[in-house]
Amino acid sequence: MNIKFDKYRICLGKAEHTILVPKGIDTLQWNTIGSDWGNELIGDRSALYAVMYTCAVLMFDERKLIYFPIRKNKKLNESFWDYSHDVVFTCNKSNFHVADWKEYRHIMTKMKPETYEFSYDRKRIDELSAPKDEEWHEYKKRERAVVGYEKDKFETWFVAMDSKAYSKGYHELRKFADKQLEQSFIKNREYPPYEIFLTYELTGRYNKSYYEEFCYCFMFYDPALVIKAKEYEEAKRAEAPVFTKPEKKKLVLDDHDTTKTKRQIKNANYTLAYKNKKRKKKEVKNNDITA
Repeated sequence: MNIKFDKYRICLGKAEHTILVPKGIDTLQWNTIGSDWGNELIGDRSALYAVMYTCAVLMFDERKLIYFPIRKNKKLNESFWDYSHDVVFTCNKSNFHVADWKEYRHIMTKMKPETYEFSYDRKRIDELSAPKDEEWHEYKKRERAVVGYEKDKFETWFVAMDSKAYSKGYHELRKFADKQLEQSFIKNREYPPYEIFLTYELTGRYNKSYYEEFCYCFMFYDPALVIKAKEYEEAKRAEAPVFTKPEKKKLVLDDHDTTKTKRQIKNANYTLAYKNKKRKKKEVKNNDITA
């Protein structure tokens, strides 16, 4: 199975980069939650596959840049934050300088894209991306070597990690895509399904390790299913049983009532006697005032 991307090969000075643009991202939206909770991409199944194949490409080629021109996409829901940005995923070995991005983007507008085909062998990639136990020294070596970054510049959010991070990202998104996301969305539109798929480490960021959950997640939201979700909510509301509050019965004190213990009857009688005594005192006081 071949996955197609638009391809731009650009030379700027001595630098040369290949920029890929995925297909099917018309409904994809970028949303930032906050520095302590990470960020998220929101979209339908086509957008989910685009992000998943992006991770697959960067597993094997750490020098490519994958560009999501989504800042002008329509907002999916009024409750979502309005954070209109493009997104670029790449690896920390791509030798890409963020300061040059504005020039790259300008050059792309004057170019006709070529077609790039990624040979997607699911069985092979699933096996390669499956979690493996790393030896301690390999883990520490990677932890020291990985210096990923994220930057916000030129209305674009840049994310750079290593190939192993994208391997984990592909694995998580593949499991997520295999679920019945459409059914889950229709049944619970207010809390759509989502999945964390990338974690990153910044130099000196709270002294957290590479696997800490400062993360990126994908939330499934399909605008084409919103009407069906509303219909499901209305049908569920109509089928719900109507709760009627039972009438409050007046307490009847009876020494022969076997449904109450002697202690309950004694306490009830004491409370009733106290209220009667208090009421009589109030009546006497009112009579004295009127007299």
